[in-house]
Amino acid sequence: MPDIPGLLNALLPEDLALLQQHGPDHALDSALIDAIDRAAGGPGEGRGYYVVRGSLEPLEHRSYYLRGDVAEALFARAAIEGAYGGSA
Repeated sequence: MPDIPGLLNALLPEDLALLQQHGPDHALDSALIDAIDRAAGGPGEGRGYYVVRGSLEPLEHRSYYLRGDVAEALFARAAIEGAYGGSA
């Protein structure tokens, strides 16, 4: 089972801010995929936190998005931080 709170805590503040800025339905670029992988433990380790939408082939045209429950946790965290003016 993925550790969503652990992942969010392990992301760099600038990566969290960028994810929140883009919104829950924004395709992840390679830098954000790398940031998620890094926070999850290394190359490829974040694959459970993002998913492919659309066609799987060809590989170079895959679009990756945050998994729904990851996006919900990320934006719930952003709402809490916004309400209290700090970080959770």
